[in-house]
Amino acid sequence: MRAVIYEQFGGPDVLTMIEIPEPSPCHDEVQVRVLAVAVDFIELHKRHGGSGRVGSPEEPSYGIGAPPWFPGGTACVEIIGLGSSVSGLSVGDRHLVGGLHPGAYVDIAVLPATKLTAGTPEAPGPTAFPESLTPTEAAAFNYAPVAYHTLRTTAGLKAGETVLIHAASGGTGVLAVQLAKHFGATVIGVVGSSHKVDPILALGADYVLNSETDDIASEVARLTRATGPNVVWDPVGGDTFTTSPDLMAEGGRLVSLGSNSFTGAATVDFLPFWTKNIRLIGWGGRSNNDAHAPSIMRDLLTLVTAQQLRPIVGAEYSLHQASNAHAAVESRQHVGKVVLVP
Repeated sequence: MRAVIYEQFGGPDVLTMIEIPEPSPCHDEVQVRVLAVAVDFIELHKRHGGSGRVGSPEEPSYGIGAPPWFPGGTACVEIIGLGSSVSGLSVGDRHLVGGLHPGAYVDIAVLPATKLTAGTPEAPGPTAFPESLTPTEAAAFNYAPVAYHTLRTTAGLKAGETVLIHAASGGTGVLAVQLAKHFGATVIGVVGSSHKVDPILALGADYVLNSETDDIASEVARLTRATGPNVVWDPVGGDTFTTSPDLMAEGGRLVSLGSNSFTGAATVDFLPFWTKNIRLIGWGGRSNNDAHAPSIMRDLLTLVTAQQLRPIVGAEYSLHQASNAHAAVESRQHVGKVVLVP
């Protein structure tokens, strides 16, 4: 079967496609066919050797071992084989799940059956598949629980509040914009180029700022009448993170959920946190844990079925074009999620 691998750290060109034996499930595993997989920024971090700046091999590895590696991520999969001791799952079931072996950029993979929890319509599990979506759309939906959890569960975004959403045109940002409007907030989106402004307005954002041409601080002050947003949602990190507290309202909540700027660790001035009682909220991948998954997924699937939440597929690439897909994500030219389709 086909699989994408990289045998050294570097740019998108280190990704190559090889043929490997098809994995068979152990007694407690399932065998799945990968239908579509989202290209996530974390895989770009890993491919470059850590969470540092793109193209800087001297950056620390942050615990990432040496290659070779098969890229991973959350994939839309269909069960095609069951281990001898697996029960409660059926061939043909579809799930959204990560942790595939040997990786997600493959035709066929295996994983522990315990990772698949579709649940019920009343209490959907973390890997529930949105039946109204195509596999490609479902892959683009993969971070909807993150957007929901960070905005609602942890930041407590309420109707009537204002939220500033950085990277609003990204695969998760487009979902965050729609969810924030659903929660009744005033949404200020920030994008990185002019061609992304109209699509984000079309998703419901009240205002969209272009970081290439707008002075974000002065525009946010103008739009909020100098009070600042109640919530800042930041997957970018770097300078975006360090400048956000000065923009924020008294008692605001700053959600940090990534470093897509690839700038690594930032130096934090805590003075605005103290003087304005700002709360810093981190997110490290547990948005869809057992405690929150049923209610989050139930709400999300209801919104998707009612066409009130729409994942955006920015571009599709076939498996042999994995390097092009990674390059597309790094170029930041697309609105929505870049998806690989084996």
